[in-house]
Amino acid sequence: MNYHITSAHCGTDIKSTVSEAVVAFNDPKLILFCSPVDHFSEYAREIANRFPNSVSMGMTTLMSISKNGAQKNDLLCLGIEDGISCAADVLEEIDKYPIKYSGRVSKCLKKIGNNRNTMCLEFTTGLLCAEESVLSTLNSVLLPRNIPVFGGSAGNNMSGNVTKVALNGIVRERSAVFCLIHSDGGGFKFYKENIFKPVEGVPDLIATKVDIKTRHVKEYNHMPAAQAYANVLGVAENVISTYMPNHPMGRVTGNEIFISADNYVSPERGIVYHSRIYSNTRMKLLEMDDYRRVNEETFKKIKRDVTEPKLAFLTHCLGRTALFNNEGYMQEYARLLGSAVGNFFGYAGYGEQLKRYNFNMTACVVVFE
Repeated sequence: MNYHITSAHCGTDIKSTVSEAVVAFNDPKLILFCSPVDHFSEYAREIANRFPNSVSMGMTTLMSISKNGAQKNDLLCLGIEDGISCAADVLEEIDKYPIKYSGRVSKCLKKIGNNRNTMCLEFTTGLLCAEESVLSTLNSVLLPRNIPVFGGSAGNNMSGNVTKVALNGIVRERSAVFCLIHSDGGGFKFYKENIFKPVEGVPDLIATKVDIKTRHVKEYNHMPAAQAYANVLGVAENVISTYMPNHPMGRVTGNEIFISADNYVSPERGIVYHSRIYSNTRMKLLEMDDYRRVNEETFKKIKRDVTEPKLAFLTHCLGRTALFNNEGYMQEYARLLGSAVGNFFGYAGYGEQLKRYNFNMTACVVVFE
């Protein structure tokens, strides 16, 4: 597989910035890119104009991440020249009826013509409570064919409500863009890393009253969600917002825990989350684990599983990125991940999607074998 990962500091001179970011590209089959919201639309159009025969797909991000580090104000680009075949399209109206566009997934599948060693990469505009509907639409076609979905929600600088995605120069704010990627050289390995662990000695909570559309948990254990959360924390209800970033809730699904990060406490004393919680879901209060140890275990596992990785994609939660950055660890983390997977294309947004699930505060990696 021949590819290039390059970047440029974002500037107002769009042509110059793009020229620097794609300087090594020849005739790529697939271009992935991410940048801050500012000038994202112009970058998307310029990249598509320069490479009209390529699939170009991008998203806005808090940080662009590669083995060289994590940057808040860079345009990061990946150009894959060979070793793959791909087909891409868009799901529109994702906050209403994305299933209307499931035929586009089928059409891309026919273009690929091979289910084996194939995955679906998707970028979804964030803050629309739409990721679960996007996953349902994609999986309605792909799950029966054992094609896994991997991707993330677009991000921003943690202010405002605007996030964007782009496909072939067309920029969208209420859509998901997706690309089916068939690897000529091998399969894919997927990893989900959780740096939080259940708090010992604390009872589970059951979501007993929810509005799944708005991700609003109104009650846990038949009492206001904020009250129930305060009770398991052992603090006053009026201070729980200060505890939420370091004590998210985890959805128990089989032997796995999927984190749902809080968004805000509602006026009716419920809690609104960044990923969906269904009625009767068993929830665990979480606390920070030793994230350096957890990271090292993940890196070792990847090295054992894939001795010669070709390329990797990283979906890294926006909140987790901010945490690592505040701890002065984000640059080191990017370099350590690079030592395990080689070069990689990474981004930070409002949600992580893997196979059938949408969740938060997690890192997901897919490695090309």
